[in-house]
Amino acid sequence: MSTVMLYTFMIAASTGSIAETAKRLRYSKSTVLYHIREVEKACGSELVERDVRKFTLTRSGQKALEISEQLLQKADELKSLPTADSRGTSTPRLRDANVGPSKKLRQPRRTVSA
Repeated sequence: MSTVMLYTFMIAASTGSIAETAKRLRYSKSTVLYHIREVEKACGSELVERDVRKFTLTRSGQKALEISEQLLQKADELKSLPTADSRGTSTPRLRDANVGPSKKLRQPRRTVSA
């Protein structure tokens, strides 16, 4: 789950509509649904009750929304840190950080010569 997915979830919660969220963020509807499902997976519970045209947040969804807002606010604070340390060397800036376990890095294939 990434901060982008949390942001999508927040916008969807405020609009109550997958179509409106997709329009605002310029995503496809399937991307919006995917982001919401990924946030639900990470939380381990259903966050929205779906209807044909709209949806509403469950109790867990309301709590997840509050936490998402706090996390995104903290991420913004991290992004606003100075880009140079006291020695004058630059430090990397935080981009869209993934939240959750990191994926194992792929090792290059080794070829065996005869």
